[in-house]
Amino acid sequence: MDRDTLIQAILDLENDRESQIPDVDVAHELAYHLKPDIDRLVGLRSRDPAMAAEIAANGDTELPPEGTAPDTEGNTERRKGDRGTRRERRSGAPDGPVPELLSLPPKDQARWIFMERFIPLEKHEKILGYELESERFAEYQQSFDNLLKELLQLPRMTEAAESNDIPALQRTFASTVLIFRNPCIGDDAGKPITCTLGSMRSQFPSYFYRKKKSSWFEKQDFYSEPLPGPRWVMADVEYLNCTLRKPASKLGNYAREWHLPSEFVGHKTVAEDIYDRIICGEALEEDLFANMCSSVTATTYRGRGKTTRKLVFTVQKTHKITIHGKPGVPHWRATRRLWPAVYPAVQFP
Repeated sequence: MDRDTLIQAILDLENDRESQIPDVDVAHELAYHLKPDIDRLVGLRSRDPAMAAEIAANGDTELPPEGTAPDTEGNTERRKGDRGTRRERRSGAPDGPVPELLSLPPKDQARWIFMERFIPLEKHEKILGYELESERFAEYQQSFDNLLKELLQLPRMTEAAESNDIPALQRTFASTVLIFRNPCIGDDAGKPITCTLGSMRSQFPSYFYRKKKSSWFEKQDFYSEPLPGPRWVMADVEYLNCTLRKPASKLGNYAREWHLPSEFVGHKTVAEDIYDRIICGEALEEDLFANMCSSVTATTYRGRGKTTRKLVFTVQKTHKITIHGKPGVPHWRATRRLWPAVYPAVQFP
């Protein structure tokens, strides 16, 4: 299955659009494969006693007592850095008839194109932990409007936008998310502090492993370097494999695919890499960047007593982020099945 077909299948599932399977044999085999699960769901929903008895006999999920509410015991407030439970079903495109996209304000355009991956500035404020000044908020909102306008004017977007082909735009941006990178985050009292790797680690502790001893990177300069910004970026959640080609080459190809100058596609620093992961994790309650790869960042450091500089790369598994360093791009190994990769992000001036 090619990428466009897969994206369309995912969009159809999210929006409850039915589509036929062209291969009759595959459809027949798939139907029989899913039949036990469908029967189990029917039994759970209808509370058919016979079906419930069969489910219990097969050792499957036990039916809850009639009228039992979901278990909600415990603290319902979600602390910063705690994703909570993943949503059962993602919200798709906005309800209602398909509008004329170019006649909508930028925020509504973003909702139709990015759907549940649209993170408005107000949600960024909530995640960052403090409210922006009204003048700043208006300025950053105008920057977002300009960014969306620029995206729709790209050569590969113009035809789809002018013909109001919203599904085509959804497929094109299916692996991207718009993120506002702010140089400040809120402290425990809601006051802005400089956004660094250290402050993010302090304010969003659930994204990092707890260690009794200090980590090696706490002594490095990049640990306290401020996040550059403010700026909006279009971050891609699909990594570019760097097994055979260096990150710079991969990012250059990515820029050409989007018909952009190479300087528009930045190589993330370690702080930017982790910031994007936290914003997406908090806003979407899902770790979109948690893939089987070592994310090579633009950050380097000099080892103790060494003249050569080492690369910094990140790995995220099951929500937790680890930071590593080594000379050269990390390699895939059978004992450590992580592809060396880079995550691109489009940064308009």
